[in-house]
Amino acid sequence: MNPFAGQIAYRMFRAWGRPEVLPLNYTFSLTARCNYRCATCRVQRSRVREMSADEYRKLFASLGGSPCWATFSGGEPFLREDLGDIVDSFCRTCRPRLVNIPTNGGFPVRIAEVARSLAKLHPGIGFIVNVSIDAVGERQDEIRGFPGAWENAVATIAEIKREQPHNLTVGIGTVVSKLNLGSFSGDRLALARLGAGSMVAEPAEIRAELMNQGLDIAPSAEEYLPIARLLTREMDSPRKRGWPGLARAFRRGYYLYAYRVLNGEGGLPCYAGFASVQIMPDGEVWACCIRGDRMGRLSDFGYDFGRLWRSGKSRAARKIIKSRKCACPLANAAYTNMIFNFREGARVLANMLR
Repeated sequence: MNPFAGQIAYRMFRAWGRPEVLPLNYTFSLTARCNYRCATCRVQRSRVREMSADEYRKLFASLGGSPCWATFSGGEPFLREDLGDIVDSFCRTCRPRLVNIPTNGGFPVRIAEVARSLAKLHPGIGFIVNVSIDAVGERQDEIRGFPGAWENAVATIAEIKREQPHNLTVGIGTVVSKLNLGSFSGDRLALARLGAGSMVAEPAEIRAELMNQGLDIAPSAEEYLPIARLLTREMDSPRKRGWPGLARAFRRGYYLYAYRVLNGEGGLPCYAGFASVQIMPDGEVWACCIRGDRMGRLSDFGYDFGRLWRSGKSRAARKIIKSRKCACPLANAAYTNMIFNFREGARVLANMLR
């Protein structure tokens, strides 16, 4: 569903529980496996089974045309040999506007080949491959827990840029944590020279999904504020068009919004479990990846997402989310919440026009 055309339906859904429209923002966590050992994440400790490509096909058939954008994440999603087949099946069945695939960049040639193939097969869909880079050189290797992580990331960006289809963007995703606060500004200049089509950064968080409870990684509001101001100034640089331009418009508002959340000022009404959802590798559906609000398991509903979405357990999870009034700086969820807030949505539109 188009997020702007669906304003009334989703607002009614959150306010009154009807109509129970399917989400427009899906995150598919394809695997908990990872070849890196990042200092901000322990996802590889999870030992869940992975849904098969056939199970995903059943799931996608039940989604219809509801997805507007989707993220295929991990772990490291490119550890799945059938990643290309799964994403291709999703695109053929659901015809989304945008597909995002975050990666640590550990397999430069394969990542570029799969991304180029998908973009060429689906020229009407925008694809973004976000390569995770938190620092430059050996510091990247240390934070990502893998010797050669920096060289791999640089090679992945260069490989994607070679013979790059018009609808494929290579981006850089940075986690702002206590591990890279001191070097962030200087690293940002070095990363810009890599020539990625987009650069995004978001504060490190404690997430049920990442199993990183107990880690002292999240920056304070005071530590993050100068970084938010730097990132906002980046958004004032020469204008971009298409998906990179739309993403930039959202990010400009997001960076200072994330600061306000870290500063305890409260967040926007949350549409997790209403307009956005996360599907874990084993088919368990979570409304929110931060707290891990569980809505049910797809195998119990014959992989019919609509049946699960309208179940009593899903309704109970949504009731908790609506009453909790929590706030987090998770970028994926924040973009959705910004769309359904008149003031923030107007700011995004103004950023695009500017």
